[in-house]
Amino acid sequence: MPYLQPDASADLPRPFVFVHVGDLHLTVADAQNARDLDAIFDQLRSLHPSPGALVDILYLPGDIAEDGRADQYDVLRRALERAPLDRIRLIAGDHDRQHGSLEAFAALFRDVMGEERVAAARDEPPRRPLPEQYYYAEDIAGVRCLFLDLCSAGYGEAGRGLDFRLGWAQAEWLAREVRATLNVEGDPVRPCAVFMHTYPDDLSLPAERADTAGLFRAGRVQLVEMGHTHYNELAHDGVSLYAAARSVGQNEDGSVGYAVAAIEGDAASWRFKPLDQGWPFVLITSPADRRLATAPRRDDGRLEVRALVLSDEPPSAVHCRVDDGPWTEMTPPGTDRCYGASVPYPPGSRTLSVRAALPAWDGESPRGVDTDVIEPAGPDWVPPGRRGPPGSDAFSLGRWLQKGLRGDQLGPNRNGRHW
Repeated sequence: MPYLQPDASADLPRPFVFVHVGDLHLTVADAQNARDLDAIFDQLRSLHPSPGALVDILYLPGDIAEDGRADQYDVLRRALERAPLDRIRLIAGDHDRQHGSLEAFAALFRDVMGEERVAAARDEPPRRPLPEQYYYAEDIAGVRCLFLDLCSAGYGEAGRGLDFRLGWAQAEWLAREVRATLNVEGDPVRPCAVFMHTYPDDLSLPAERADTAGLFRAGRVQLVEMGHTHYNELAHDGVSLYAAARSVGQNEDGSVGYAVAAIEGDAASWRFKPLDQGWPFVLITSPADRRLATAPRRDDGRLEVRALVLSDEPPSAVHCRVDDGPWTEMTPPGTDRCYGASVPYPPGSRTLSVRAALPAWDGESPRGVDTDVIEPAGPDWVPPGRRGPPGSDAFSLGRWLQKGLRGDQLGPNRNGRHW
């Protein structure tokens, strides 16, 4: 049975917010993808009042280096000297084990994550059967975050094809971690997000595919954040949102950029920010869009609206409105980093818009203003019907330009070039 979303009028903690910079495939410092990474960091560093006040972590989803070589990771090390956040979280992708070893990635992992985290991971019971495994968990802004390693247990060598595996030790650890977020009745007591390189359906072993996808569904994992596809994609099965962001290093999908995602209560939100789009940037964090919802919304005739605004200066105005109705001013954030408002939502209403404008906006041009638009889930919401394998893109939402989704799956794993 789906559970009702909590009363949005109650006091809520600030949402968990992260930035996802897609597969980098770094080679040399003067390559375009390395320059794009520097530009992304420059843009994020300009955030007001500071990146750390608005964003919890910056996530790198694997395929950091094109061939897993030490000199390629040095390109990232140099970029990280000017990173917008100290809180970088990363995992390995198949290209990071392109030559059958994660030795160079291991050195990067120690540099970025710190010896203390590496030691804690090494001692995680049950003892790991492989010398190279890089999975870990932590609580961030009230969300249990699980970072998986799909590469250590497989072959991961160029020419042998993709061979994603969890391995028995990580599978047992993952099951314990997910179940620990549930109460004895099997209902979630805190949100859970999983960070992995690709869909569970891409795991090489059929049993691991079924077990992992089933665990995520039974454990009501809210968000599974991925790389690998090289294109932006959202797939939602009524329980878990699977989200993939386009590659920085091998990009056919459109403008280079990064995804901004949030979890607030049982609402997950996601939107892509193109690098060539200026500030501001708006993400509605509550209520949940009907396409991303996990439960019906209580209908009391009103919406409690919350939105994250990213910008290099305070916006002069942030407003929301229902359908084409009047704009309502939203109150500025306190410690919860979100603008808020309570607005009437009569029966038959369809859309909710939040618009932020900078002082220089002229009221007409697209420069200096941004709008996010969703369709709030209603009291009659029902989860999508069965479409295909769980933990796969069978539930893809397709084209959704407001969120940066083109829906054409241009990348090396579907309809794109063979990189």
